[in-house]
Amino acid sequence: MADGRGDERRGRRPYEGRPGDEPAARFDEATRRFAEPPPSLDDEWDEWLEPGAGAQRGGPGRSRPPGPETPTRAPERRRPPAPPGRRRRATAGGALAAMLLGFFVAGLLDARAIESRISGEPLGASRSVALALLKPMTLLSGALQLDRPAQAIDSALGRSGGAHHTLAQAARQKPLWPRPVSYARPLKMYVAGDSMAQVFGSSLVNLAEKTNVIVGKLDYHVSTGLSRPDFFDWPQRLVDMIVEQKPDAAVMLFGANDAQDVTVDGKVLHVGSASWRQVYAQRVSQAMDILTKGGRRVYWVGNPIMRDPSYRSRVSMMDHIYQDEARKHPGVTYIPTWSLFADKKGSYADYLRDASGDLVLMRAADGIHLTRAGGDRMAQAVLDVIEKDWKISQTQ
Repeated sequence: MADGRGDERRGRRPYEGRPGDEPAARFDEATRRFAEPPPSLDDEWDEWLEPGAGAQRGGPGRSRPPGPETPTRAPERRRPPAPPGRRRRATAGGALAAMLLGFFVAGLLDARAIESRISGEPLGASRSVALALLKPMTLLSGALQLDRPAQAIDSALGRSGGAHHTLAQAARQKPLWPRPVSYARPLKMYVAGDSMAQVFGSSLVNLAEKTNVIVGKLDYHVSTGLSRPDFFDWPQRLVDMIVEQKPDAAVMLFGANDAQDVTVDGKVLHVGSASWRQVYAQRVSQAMDILTKGGRRVYWVGNPIMRDPSYRSRVSMMDHIYQDEARKHPGVTYIPTWSLFADKKGSYADYLRDASGDLVLMRAADGIHLTRAGGDRMAQAVLDVIEKDWKISQTQ
């Protein structure tokens, strides 16, 4: 019979019944003998929790207690397990080390691209510190040639730059306007700009190609602009695209990233200052000079009203520069869109009524970019000007 000590160790009360209440031995009719009594519940629990424990108390674990004829093995000395807190700290530390190592390797493989992205950040101490910290990684990546895979991918996607063209090559093209536009000889339209041109440009290309007499090419680059040629050289990009694509018309949309300080001859020019406006106007003028070479028609699209008042004033300043420079360049048409995205009071509005009179969300959550409906709204306004300029409605 169990003595109850195992029960006490496990927090259960021992059996306290009267003598003779234990499970009785079963009489086997086949052998005409009494069998061993069935194991008690206590023995089964002991065997489950600690194999062999039941036999120590006469249970089914062993047939007899250890003696001279029953060899025994000394209990193994096991190392006590580490405290749970220490195991968790070790696991978290290993995961953090692996994560940091992964970031370091990924940084080596794409160090130049990371450096390029940081270079496009606004001028300031954080940008300078980031570039300084990244410089050793960039040098190591180049020395070990770990940037070759990224360069190969860029080359396959047409982002490697390659050989550039000259402005003289663009100037040798024949005048492209005016000329008849037809299905056999469609108008080739080149659309370029920053992130604002992404949705607008795709809407414009889609709407224009529905005319069956216009084919479009969209070329937008996020986080770029005209104020930072050290980050992305748009003048050279425009020369290359004109020579290679030979477009009849070019549609430009810039400004979302241009309201930032610039460096000229080692001097920082603060956005909005007289010297900054003069430099920015020169860069806009340079782009217009490039685009109009060969008699090309250029449609410079102004930015819509913005939600943030401070940002809105800077964008308005740049829109006025675009308009002033367009007047100085024959072949350039400035298309304002500010009031196109304002409500009846002239204020910023996320929702505006479409052609059916329904209120439709026109702006993205950042109060800057356009939704698809907003892109279609702006694109239709620009396409109306292009069709009128090229007399496309008369050729259909």
